[in-house]
Amino acid sequence: MYDLAIIGAGPGGFAAAIKAAESGLKVCLIEKDSIGGTCLNWGCIPTKSIIESIKVLHSAKRARDFGINIQDAGIDFSQIQKRKNDVVTTLRNGAESLLKAKRIDIIKAQARLKDKNTIETENNSISAKNIIIATGSVPAELENIKFDHKKIISSKDALELSSLPSSITIIGGGFIGCEFASIFNKLGLEVTIVELMDRLLPGTDSEISRRLQQRFKRDNIEIKKSSKVTDLKVEKKAIAKLEDGSSIESDIVLMCVGRTPNTAGLNLERIGIKTEKNRIIVDNRLKTSVPNIYAIGDAIDGYLLAHVATYEAMIAADNILGKEALADYTGIPSSIFTHPEISSVGITEDRAKEMGLDYKVTKLPLAEVSKAHIMGETEGLIKLITEADGKRILGAHIMGALASELISDFAISIKNGLSADELSDTVYAHPTLSEGIWDLVKRIE
Repeated sequence: MYDLAIIGAGPGGFAAAIKAAESGLKVCLIEKDSIGGTCLNWGCIPTKSIIESIKVLHSAKRARDFGINIQDAGIDFSQIQKRKNDVVTTLRNGAESLLKAKRIDIIKAQARLKDKNTIETENNSISAKNIIIATGSVPAELENIKFDHKKIISSKDALELSSLPSSITIIGGGFIGCEFASIFNKLGLEVTIVELMDRLLPGTDSEISRRLQQRFKRDNIEIKKSSKVTDLKVEKKAIAKLEDGSSIESDIVLMCVGRTPNTAGLNLERIGIKTEKNRIIVDNRLKTSVPNIYAIGDAIDGYLLAHVATYEAMIAADNILGKEALADYTGIPSSIFTHPEISSVGITEDRAKEMGLDYKVTKLPLAEVSKAHIMGETEGLIKLITEADGKRILGAHIMGALASELISDFAISIKNGLSADELSDTVYAHPTLSEGIWDLVKRIE
């Protein structure tokens, strides 16, 4: 019998396995597909690999501004895909090697629960004192529109294209849809986004959303807000009909309408694990309604972020080890890898208004940061929301180069209850983008 069996080898399952094994537990990791899950194989890593190629293209196209002459800065999409695949393969092989080095048994199989201590696969039965469900999520479909994986594609399909079409319609203007819109626009496609809500990136700070929309328009990305696709016909082209009677014709349609928990077929109800809309219900220790079974990541109701799944893996593993750890979601950062990048932590200005808080907003344009000029990346801003006295930091929102790196300072501050004064007393290196944080907090009265 194993001390711990984990279903799903994404970032959460992987981290839990390593943590438990390093603590002396006998661990097995059950995965029907590839080690690394969606994040490593069909999500975070491959998309950011392609985005990195696009950054190089962006730099090459403006090389003359930096005194460098480059004759031809064209796109070799097959090489972009090869590099992406090489990065994924290298990281996946590294992950598998680490699991083996920690003496974690890797079982390649479809898993389902038989009882609270037994997992069944196609070929055998696995007994475990404790179980962690880390099965992640899959791209959602619309009720009237389903993937055909040719003309109507998912985010996974988009990463496996062998050649580039001329045009694409993206249904959904959330973070996945906007990232792909930015990618395909830079690769030269005609891009149209159809978003049901009245703005892109619902849930993000409305000012940041507005700025991204303005940037997309400058990049000739067509945006149809407050719009709904009522029908989609696939002929030689894909024809999306909108609720207002208009239609959009494109080579392919990418559906980015959210993700749904990958919990089907686990037999959760059979052993009494409570769910709501396919999401597994857990307490603040990540325990399900069956005490020795835990669930983490996209399979539960919370943040659909790889780094949160990893954090939850640590909490679940600690509790299995008897440490009584509680999940604390204070200061969770999120990043959207559009061009320019967007990162956030804490509450938005919109949320502060809704809560009736007495707050203050302080902003710093990146154009006022020396390093931004050195890099030639002056677009964007750092926006900080504090209590009215300017002390406690409530939220931070960054749009611009390296926003995903800069947000960590604010995440640490919010997590640890640091004040703006404490940040202003910190010495930042010069010239760096991060010293813009120091310039910003110094402005708070």
